[in-house]
Amino acid sequence: MKQEDKRYEEWLSEIRNKQPVLDNPEELTAAILQRVVRTDSKKKRRKFIIGSWVLGIAAGFLLCLLINEVFFMPVSEEVNKKEEYCFRQSTLPSFPANWGEMSLSERHSYWSAYYIQHRQQKQKRILDIMNKTD
Repeated sequence: MKQEDKRYEEWLSEIRNKQPVLDNPEELTAAILQRVVRTDSKKKRRKFIIGSWVLGIAAGFLLCLLINEVFFMPVSEEVNKKEEYCFRQSTLPSFPANWGEMSLSERHSYWSAYYIQHRQQKQKRILDIMNKTD
């Protein structure tokens, strides 16, 4: 056992004291640089692919949230009752008898007059409510 340890120590000291001999240093340098460049480009490509996947998954997730928000919005009965009440309270305009014969400017003036009348009624209701609370 001691003899093996002694041989190992001799072998180790020879390796430590021996200087490496290089036949063609330019080739070795070129090979090392080429290897480094390849690994860098591979790492960049891998990072790009992983980043693309992560962004794609995030975009898909956000799209699903948007679709869920738009199409599957929870509606309570309270909201339905309020909408039904508002629908009953609103006065929907009826088209005049000669609607098909009216020109575009006449239709515009009809809707403008309706809008102005509707806005005045709404302001009147708001003032009535404010006066009742005072």
